[in-house]
Amino acid sequence: MSNETNKNNNNNDTTMKTALVFGATGAVGKALLKDLLKNGSYAKVVSVGRRNVELDDTIPQDKLVQTTVDFENLEASRSAFRNVTDVYCCLGTTRKDAGSAENFKKIDQDYVVNSAKLIVEENPTEATGPTKSPVHFLYCSSTGANKDSWFLYPQSKGQTEERLSQAGFSKVSIFRPGMLEVVEPRLPYRPVEGLLGYLCRFNNTFNLHMAISVAHVGLAMRLAATSPSSVHVKPTTNEQSGSVVYAFSNKAMDEMTAKI
Repeated sequence: MSNETNKNNNNNDTTMKTALVFGATGAVGKALLKDLLKNGSYAKVVSVGRRNVELDDTIPQDKLVQTTVDFENLEASRSAFRNVTDVYCCLGTTRKDAGSAENFKKIDQDYVVNSAKLIVEENPTEATGPTKSPVHFLYCSSTGANKDSWFLYPQSKGQTEERLSQAGFSKVSIFRPGMLEVVEPRLPYRPVEGLLGYLCRFNNTFNLHMAISVAHVGLAMRLAATSPSSVHVKPTTNEQSGSVVYAFSNKAMDEMTAKI
């Protein structure tokens, strides 16, 4: 067990902590799920998605619970969202895979926000009155996210960020990676990823913070939840919800993971 793992286990009570992961079949989500299972910061890790994620035998899976849900009927899966500590959301798609702009926004934004709303409802604070859910919601967005953009992808990401910040969580952490350096080849093959591989190597050589490994994004997300001392970005407070919001750029994530 690494020193970083020991430090996290000493500073956190793992006996009651539960992580909920959306989008674990994607590149970032799978890297994140592997990190959570290997690190041991949680007593239980619940992966929720449209299908189960496949992991090899090198990844410890004794704490893993996989739950398939119908995002068109989330009410039937309320129990899966109950009694969670930290929620990691890497759910997303592309315009091409979705088939239309309408389907893209439904998957990329509505599925995320509707799930978040149920999590708030199923994990209320113990205090009385209109207070926020104690759950920490961590969302993998994208560099350039802007709710006012004329372009579909950054507009949807920006709108999702805003809606999550207003959903009623005590804390929301938003991660905005740029070019993603994949660990496992994605299927079907994406020719553009060959070019991105060369750009990533150029980026790494000159430390430009333009690209980041999916493994480092996953690690940064986990550190933001389990190791507060590693967070050095200044938060803001959403005026409407009162949620504390952190936003992590590629550079911030690189700095968080540099010594791990």
